[in-house]
Amino acid sequence: MTKAPAKPGLPLSLSVEIPTTWTPEQALAVFELLTEIRDSVWHQYNVQIQTELQNQRLPNK
Repeated sequence: MTKAPAKPGLPLSLSVEIPTTWTPEQALAVFELLTEIRDSVWHQYNVQIQTELQNQRLPNK
């Protein structure tokens, strides 16, 4: 898989800080949203994801 070049001025990675003050209901809402996003990405890209996972598991030559 080819990575898109980073845009000038943008960091190469982002860290996400999770507040320690969420209520259980807020934490569940975020968890459910992430699950829906994951399911949607899988539905759209499952073949490409499987292929990429297989490629990453091949020994380097």
